[in-house]
Amino acid sequence: MLQAIAWITFLEGLRNKAVYGITLLAGLMMTFTVALSSMIMRDVGKVATDFTLSSATFAALLVVLFVGVTILARDMERKTIYLALSRAVPRARYLLGRFCGLCLLQAAIMLLLLLASLATLLLVRQLYPSFFGTVSLGLVGLAHLFVLLQMWLLTALSMLFSLVASSSFVTFLLTTLTWLIGSSTQEVKQLIEASSPEQIAPVVKGLVWLAYYLFPNFALFDLKATAAHGLAISGQSIFFTLLYGTGYSVAILSLAVVVFKHKELA
Repeated sequence: MLQAIAWITFLEGLRNKAVYGITLLAGLMMTFTVALSSMIMRDVGKVATDFTLSSATFAALLVVLFVGVTILARDMERKTIYLALSRAVPRARYLLGRFCGLCLLQAAIMLLLLLASLATLLLVRQLYPSFFGTVSLGLVGLAHLFVLLQMWLLTALSMLFSLVASSSFVTFLLTTLTWLIGSSTQEVKQLIEASSPEQIAPVVKGLVWLAYYLFPNFALFDLKATAAHGLAISGQSIFFTLLYGTGYSVAILSLAVVVFKHKELA
């Protein structure tokens, strides 16, 4: 039953017009990367890598916000969830099936984005070999995997928000705020640590530390600079990031299952 729900969710996502719009937008951004490279005749590879990875991240985020956020919230609002639950489908299995289907959809889209990114970078390298630099295509692939992992984590959070929020708009807002905060807390924390103690109020420090440990650290998954400069990354760092993303997602999904089991469906 879990596999059936996951597959239905995947097909629903493929039929969503937003997916095609987002894919088209990502393709246009990749095309713009080639045009942008012709205007910058220094560090072309770094600029192209940064832009392609940013485009892939942005497109994947839009998929979460406009497909992943709405699918469970729509089930709750339209009461279609009763159809599945009336057939003795356990709530936990229904929730996990929806999550797995969304993960499968995001993985398929991320594969397309990876192929588009690699094709774009190879074209730029072919056009400007003397200015391409030391970009690592292997790290570009790893960076896309990390983007996918953080989107799975954000999807788990959006499903939790769908169960506690009053509408899909509130879920959308909470998911967006979580992404923005989780992507910036590490830089803000480093900035505060580098400042003198008298420059930052204790209350501000406390709020930053609370946000840093409460929200997921999405900056941990950002490999744009590493891939663009061809920097080495240790296996320990890769393992820790994979463990962090997987562990956080499992914890959030477990909490969502508990909330869903005790939620009264009006």
